[in-house]
Order: sequence, then C-alpha cells, then structure tokens
Amino acid sequence: MFLPRLLLAIVLMSSSTSAALCETLAAPAAQGAAVDAKRPIRDKWALVVGISKFETDKIPTLKYSTKDARDFYNYLVKEANFQPSHVRMLLDEKATRRRIISELGNRFLARLAQPGDLIVLFFSTHGSPSQMDLRGKSYLVTYDSDPEDLDATGIGMQEVNEKIHNRVLSDRVVLVLDACHSGSSDPNAKGMHRVGNMDAQALAEGSGQLVICSSRPEEQSWESKRYQNGVFTRNLLEALRTSGGKVPLGAAFEKAQQLVETEVREDRPGARQSPVLNAKWAGNDIVLSVPATEPQKLAPTVLADLEPDSSGLGSKIAQSKPPQSAADAPQTIAMATTPKAVSVFPSANQKMILKADYFSNVANPKEALASAYEAVGANFNNVEFYWRKAKLLIQLGKWSTAMSCLKGCIVDDPNQSDYYLARALCYHHMKMHGLATQDIQTAQFKNPLVSRQIEFGE
Repeated sequence: MFLPRLLLAIVLMSSSTSAALCETLAAPAAQGAAVDAKRPIRDKWALVVGISKFETDKIPTLKYSTKDARDFYNYLVKEANFQPSHVRMLLDEKATRRRIISELGNRFLARLAQPGDLIVLFFSTHGSPSQMDLRGKSYLVTYDSDPEDLDATGIGMQEVNEKIHNRVLSDRVVLVLDACHSGSSDPNAKGMHRVGNMDAQALAEGSGQLVICSSRPEEQSWESKRYQNGVFTRNLLEALRTSGGKVPLGAAFEKAQQLVETEVREDRPGARQSPVLNAKWAGNDIVLSVPATEPQKLAPTVLADLEPDSSGLGSKIAQSKPPQSAADAPQTIAMATTPKAVSVFPSANQKMILKADYFSNVANPKEALASAYEAVGANFNNVEFYWRKAKLLIQLGKWSTAMSCLKGCIVDDPNQSDYYLARALCYHHMKMHGLATQDIQTAQFKNPLVSRQIEFGE
C-alpha cells in the first residue's frame, strides 16, 4: 500500500500540558512522494533525553526523569536491536537546548537517517503548556531553560515537528514524550502548570499519526510508589518486552494500559490513570525490536563531529571488533584517533596504553594549535573548543599548559571521562603519579566502558 509521508508518534500525555503538546504534534503529516508503508526497516536510530536537574532553581527537580531515559536507552541497545552507535543519550547538563536541536539536526539524525529507517525520540522532562505562553506555544523544558523566557530558551513543539518533517528523511518516527505530568504542587507529577487535557481522538483525526496519551483528559499521570520510574514509562517498557520483545506497539499499548490502570488504582485510592490510544495509521504496526535489514556503520568523519553524550559512547563510539571468545588471552592495544579523539574503548580483557596519540595525531599540530587558539577566542564559552586545544597541547608535549586548559574543561563538564584521562597523562609526564592514578580512577568511575587495565605509554 502506498500513502503520504507519515509520522508515528507515541505521546505520553496527562492533564498538565498534553493539550498543547499533542495539538502541535498531531499536525497533518508533510506531503511528499508516496512510499510503501509495509516495506522493511532499513536502519534504526534514536535520541533519548532525560532531565531531572535544571540549571536554575526556578525549575523544580524531577525524581525519575533521568532514570526513565536511561532505562529506555538500555532497552533500545540491549533488547531492541539498536546499535549503540545509533543511539544518542543526553541527560541533565548535556540536555541543553543547543545540544538537543543539534542532535535532531545536522550532527546526527538529519545527517544520517534515510528513507525506510525507523527513528525513536524519547523525551522525559518538564513540559510547559500553551496557556503559559503569550502566543499559545508549547515547549519542552531543557536543562538551560529560563521558565520566564521559554520562547528563547525552551524547545517549541512546533520546532520539533518541523525538524522531523523538514530535515529528517525518514517517514517512520516514534516519539515518546513523557514531559507533562500534571500539577506543579504534586511532588509525584511533572509539569510546570496544571491545565486541561485534549481529546486524543480529536488529535489523531486526519493526522496520519498514532497518538498515545498516558491518561484521559480529566486524569493525572503518576510516578510510581513501587519503583523509581513513572508508572506509564515502566509499564510501557514491560509491555514491549512481552512475546520475546516481538510485540507490535498496538498490543504493547493494550498491555501497558492494563498494568497502569491496575497499579494506580491499587496504590492511590480514588485516583485513576487510563492511557488512551487513537490513530489513523495505514501501515503495518511497528515492532521496535525488529532488526534493521541494512544497518550502516558510522564513518570516522561522522564520529569525529559528534559531541560527547551521556551514554559513555557518543563521540567516543567503539568501532573495534570484540574478542573472538571469552577465552581469548588479554591483548594490548594502542589508541590512535582523529583530531577530535574518537575513543575506542577496549573490552574487559584488553589493556589500554594511554599516550598522546590517543587524544590527537594531526599531521601539523603547531598549525592546528594556532587555529585552535583563534577558535577558542571566538567561542570562549564552548567547552569543545577548549578540549580541542588541550588535545593539541598534549600532542605537542606541553603538559603544564594542557593541564591548565583541562581544568576548565572539567569544571564545565565534570562527567566526561576523557578529560580525566587526558589530565592523568599530563600528571604522569610531570612526575605527579599519585594524582595521575586518582584521575584514572575518576575516569573509570565516570564511564564504565573505560578499561580497568591502563598503562602509560611514551
């Protein structure tokens, strides 16, 4: 069957902001060339965002948003046949407005996704309803959002919609939006303001979309008393795991609906939460775990342009082959990278030799360093430019200057393991071995993928 370009959207909604958010997302699909809705999935990509803590204390913290995002990420890469290099995760301080828009755009999805691919977008954060905006717009709240100026600092749902329709080539997009739990006065629910919901059936009419709301218009969506997740998110994941993970989304919804209704009724006497699905969907029901038929390998040039994400991979994505078997003898590997240091983390039975070319091995480092100084001057508030400068200083053996530069990088992004590995190498060459050991241990703590066996090379 042939039909116009479609957007498949799973929208986890409740009574706080789902009205405006769903209204935006349910806009009619963009018109384009007819495609076969039943063709197999060529490749699979995902962007997972979760924000519990925000830059300003004007925005209340959330209990389980980052955990929901991590759990969803782990489901995709461990159970649903998504390649880790094809899934980007942004948590808390990495989930800025710029980063999210960048990953939706030229850095990741718009650059890589092709017709016939499946794209999954997951957002867990505060939502701001249209009633709070002068022009009636709805927003996702990012880590660096200002609640008094969301038009400039939040992400408008119309903006997300435009990115999907105008920049991303795929016509199969699953959007999981857990961003609008009701009642700012309720510690168990998300949302910056309480408003009414919108009818899911009305949203789906004529849109060519599948819309799932996590509750009816008059209800709230709750975070669980039994485990550290939102009730709907947790039960949706459990439902997706049934039938060996081969369950269609429609059947998974029905299962999740039953589980949510039962849990809320038992744990919150008098409360009700009943997810609702309405759709005008003409193609085959999507199975998230179906393997891609033609998965592609990311080119080194693409990897080099990706910024670090919260998965421990991101621009540090491993492309090396795993050992043939668990019985393989320990191996020693030397690390060599592009100018932007694409880290190839060894497996558990391999040893990492840490030396300068792990971070940078450009042909003309002095010339590149001069350009790096200019770039820092023009982008003084962007940690990535300081990181490039530090790597070149390491390649040139300027340990003390590199360490000073790395100090600022660590202040700006204290969770990036490569910063600590770089500073450990500087400490080592400056004969400060105790501090070098401490930084290696910190890197291993920040990122479980960092080898447990690290030695310094010359």
